[in-house]
Amino acid sequence: MKSPVITAALTLSLTGQYERQGIEAAEGVRLWAQEADIRLILADDHGSRSMAVETYAGWVEGVDLLLGPYASALVRAVAPLVRDAGRRILWNHGGSADDLAQPGTASLPAPASTYFEGIVDEAIERKVRRLILVQGPGPFARYVANGAKSRGTERGIDSQTVDASAVESENLEEAALLVAGPFEHDVAVVRGVRDRGQSPALLGAVAAGIPAFGQELGGAAEGVLAPVQWWPSSQTPTVGPSGTDFVAYYRHRTGREPSYPAAQAAAAGYLAHAAYRQDLGFNDLPQWTTSTFFGDFTLDPAWRQVGHHVTTIRWQSGHMVPISVEDGSRFPECGPG
Repeated sequence: MKSPVITAALTLSLTGQYERQGIEAAEGVRLWAQEADIRLILADDHGSRSMAVETYAGWVEGVDLLLGPYASALVRAVAPLVRDAGRRILWNHGGSADDLAQPGTASLPAPASTYFEGIVDEAIERKVRRLILVQGPGPFARYVANGAKSRGTERGIDSQTVDASAVESENLEEAALLVAGPFEHDVAVVRGVRDRGQSPALLGAVAAGIPAFGQELGGAAEGVLAPVQWWPSSQTPTVGPSGTDFVAYYRHRTGREPSYPAAQAAAAGYLAHAAYRQDLGFNDLPQWTTSTFFGDFTLDPAWRQVGHHVTTIRWQSGHMVPISVEDGSRFPECGPG
C-alpha cells in the first residue's frame, strides 16, 4: 500500500524586495521536494508581511510541513501565527535575526550577531586599531553590528557605528570597515569607498557573501570579506545528501552553482521531513542534535541555533574563497546567510 503523500508549503519572494534570494531559495526547495517525493506548495509573497501572514493562515491546517519565507522581517511576522496554531513548527531557513529564536521556530542559520566574528578576528590578526561599523536599516543590521561591536570590545578594539552617509568623512587607513545592511545598501557603500579611493585596512560586508555581489561590483569586490552560512563539504551528514552531492544535483537541474538561499531552503526541507518521519514535536526539537549538508543543527532551550556557525570568505580573482583555505582551492558562487 502506497504511503500518503506528504505536503510541504512555504512562501518566497519571487517578486519584490527579496526577489533575488527568493528565486534562488525556490530552486533549492524544489530540488529537495522532487528528490524526497514531497508535494510542494510554493506561493509568491511579493516581499509583503501581510501577504505572507494571510497565506500561512490558510496552511496551518492540512499541511504537514511548514517552511518559512525568506528574510527576518517576514519570518518574524509569520512565526507567531504558526506557533499558536496547535504549537506547529516553522522551519526557518531565511531569517537569522537574533530575536527569531523563539519556541516553535526551528532556525537553521547561525544568528546574525555572530556574522562578523571571523572578520573581527581577522582584524585582530592584522593588528587593526579600530572598527567602523556601517549599519543599515532594520533589526537584522542592528544585530550584526552589535555582535561585531561586542566581539571587538571583548578583544580590545575600539569601535564606532556610523551611517552610510558618514563614511566619506572617515579616515579608514587604520580601520576595519564592516558594512551590514540590505544588498543594495552594502553594494552602494563598498562602491563609494572604491570610487573615492579610500583604503581601509580591512573591508567586509554581509552582502559580499552572495555571487551577485561580485557580479555587481566586478573588480571592486576584490579583497572584500564576508560571512557565509554555508560552504559545501563531501562529509556525509546525518540527514540528506552531502554538500558536494547537493551541488552536483543543483548544477544538473539549473546549470548554475547553488547560493546560500538555495542551500538553506533545501536543508530546511530535509530537516523538516526527517523530524516528521521521527514524529518529533514541539517539545522534542530543543533536544534534537543532527546535521545536514548545510551543517550541524542544535537548538538550545531558548530555541537559539548553537550548532551551526558561519564561515568567513574573501573575494579573490572573481571568486569567494574561505580565508582558512591556503591552497587556493575555491568553490565559485556559493554564499552566506
